[in-house]
Amino acid sequence: MHAAPLDGRDDTGGDGGGDGPDGHEDGGTSEHSRRLPAAAGLIGVLGALIAGLWLLSLTGGGGGNTEGEGSDPLDEDPLAIPTTSSPLREPESMVEAAPEAEQPASSTRAKPFSDLHGSLVYLSGSHVVRLDLGTGAVERVPVEANGSILALADLTILTDGKRTVGLSLADDPPTAVLVASDALVVPSTEPLADFWVISRPHGPDGVIRLNAWQDYGVLTGELRAPPGSEVLVIDGAGPIVNPPVGGTFRPTFAGFQAVSEHRLLAGSGGLRVEQRCDERLACAIVAADAATDQATELPQELVAEVAGMAVSPDGRWLLNDTSPAWLFDLDTQELRLLDVGGYGRPQWSEDSASVAWLTTDRTPTLVVALTEPSEQEKGWMVVELAGLGADPSPGTSFLLDSTLWSPTDR
Repeated sequence: MHAAPLDGRDDTGGDGGGDGPDGHEDGGTSEHSRRLPAAAGLIGVLGALIAGLWLLSLTGGGGGNTEGEGSDPLDEDPLAIPTTSSPLREPESMVEAAPEAEQPASSTRAKPFSDLHGSLVYLSGSHVVRLDLGTGAVERVPVEANGSILALADLTILTDGKRTVGLSLADDPPTAVLVASDALVVPSTEPLADFWVISRPHGPDGVIRLNAWQDYGVLTGELRAPPGSEVLVIDGAGPIVNPPVGGTFRPTFAGFQAVSEHRLLAGSGGLRVEQRCDERLACAIVAADAATDQATELPQELVAEVAGMAVSPDGRWLLNDTSPAWLFDLDTQELRLLDVGGYGRPQWSEDSASVAWLTTDRTPTLVVALTEPSEQEKGWMVVELAGLGADPSPGTSFLLDSTLWSPTDR
């Protein structure tokens, strides 16, 4: 028996399965009609199988997914829920603030951040930070790369020794602009100069350049102090230059003007703290009246190491911010050792009742000392600033709003 071709015809041309045309036609039609339904059934089974597999792929890969179609598990990072009052990270161009943690009405009140009232403003990296000393709330103001120098006279100057930033807390939100990099900008008492721009372009031991800056944005002239000179900034007197040898000078629009034949270490109002040496080079540190030049030699303990000598606005108190620090009363000649210190930049209250400074000697810390504490008071207070996420820049200057000593403790 021969196998039938797929098209139902015999290639031999003879034996078709019948004796005549009718027999041949009937046999071919029957065979063809039997094969068509079988092929159609096979195609239907394959189609049903493919459809079933497609449905399984839709439901099997995303089983239990109720978030909606099209979600990618790789994009679903866990959401960290803050449980403290730490500030959330925000874009650099925005002011960051530390929200206070919400507490149930029945919970006890949180402990105050410190016993001080007021706020602390300082430089921290690329931000100016304002810290509420009562609540511990932190507000960060990003330092813009540049700003209008025409508005400099309306800004408060902050510096950490490497940058000068102009700050306005009156703006809403507060603003801070970088005034100068690698330079100090100091308000001037010179009539023809509004500010002095002080820089060391060749490093810390190089020549000091002082340019007069007028508030309409013009740098005029240039004074140069020799290598090894030091610049001292005194409130109300502007910058003072101490060359390696000789007296003390202040810059003017016409050149340097002699202030004293001795080396000035600190000053405020009518009082100067100077290092005076005789012809035998025997030196002593004295407090001198600016009007009469009457000098009082200071105790050796106070001046054995001069780190950050500061004179109170009323000219009565001297602070030497060594570690630990010394406080000296010129009226009573009383010398008091404070069990705090750390080489900061002392800042006095306007009434000379307290002095404060930031130190990063060991850990970021605010120190506030009273000049005349009561018998019940220790005389100083320390506020640790570590853990706020905004540590002060080393050696930074800072501003103090309001009073820094709790009135309940006075």
